[in-house]
Amino acid sequence: MKLNQFTDYGLRILMYMSRKPAHLPATTITELADQFGISRNHLVKVVQFLSNQNIIDAQRGRGGGLRLFDSAESYRIGKLVRLLEQDEELINCESPLCILAGNCGLKGILNGAQNALYQYLDQYTLDDISKPALSKTLQTLFPGPTDQKTELT
Repeated sequence: MKLNQFTDYGLRILMYMSRKPAHLPATTITELADQFGISRNHLVKVVQFLSNQNIIDAQRGRGGGLRLFDSAESYRIGKLVRLLEQDEELINCESPLCILAGNCGLKGILNGAQNALYQYLDQYTLDDISKPALSKTLQTLFPGPTDQKTELT
């Protein structure tokens, strides 16, 4: 099984957002495009989908941006992959119509394997896949305290 590009981008976005420090402004599509080298057009589609599914909160205008709707610990990876893949079956016996449809065991076996994969992935959360070593890499993408301008009082 290979995850589609939409799922790959969705998971990358969510991992990035899960480790972005709260003191920094909300994530933007431009920021994601720059950090990951992904087309803004692709990102807009993924962000819009995740927003419509109440995975991320997307606010327009001044002070707006993208934020996770819940904590990273609340998102199960299996559920996210299932959602992003739009629960697509591994094989489709209907299009084009297979002459073996209904008479072979392949579809049932593959569906069982896919369900087992999702169950395995559901053992992990967005928080789990974003730490600890990966978290260090993700943290290098954000400006640290020494990179921020400080005001003199």
